Amino acid sequence: MSENRILVRKPTAAPSTEPAAPTFTVDGGINGKRVGFRTDSAWRSWSLIADIWNGYLQRDGATTDSYETHGMIGDTGATDREQIDKLAETVDFAIVGLGTCGSCTSFTIADSVAFEDHEKPVIAVVTEEFATHGHNVANHLGHGDLKVLVLPYPLEALPKEELLQIADDFYPKALELLGVTQ
Repeated sequence: MSENRILVRKPTAAPSTEPAAPTFTVDGGINGKRVGFRTDSAWRSWSLIADIWNGYLQRDGATTDSYETHGMIGDTGATDREQIDKLAETVDFAIVGLGTCGSCTSFTIADSVAFEDHEKPVIAVVTEEFATHGHNVANHLGHGDLKVLVLPYPLEALPKEELLQIADDFYPKALELLGVTQ
């Protein structure tokens, strides 16, 4: 190699060539269903939207169980992944968010895959700026058909009134992606 040239290696793995893992749908109403919510302590916007959706689901007859993640690596990250796995065992379907930065999008997708691995319907919630990244991560994990709900970006800078409107506007879309019928 010439001394005037450098070699830059591609920092990503090749996408999985395996068929996409199966996805699952609710295929019915939510009355009597147990819904898991995965939130992230970093995003107040998602906590607010998830709280509103939590109330709507309870109003419609579901019970909800939430887990807020606090870390992606180390002991905290390991504990969070264990709790997500336990939550996936106990719910009928799940809503996982929020992907609004590179690392949180990666873990939103990875945690969503944990629900699919338990054969549970799930949607991953990401913002439009990170939708491509979310789909790429899902592809790399062999879950290219993962259902992803894309919210506006940026959410974190929006006033509460706008977040409330987004919650109202996107709740029906979340249910549709999950395969909820009334």
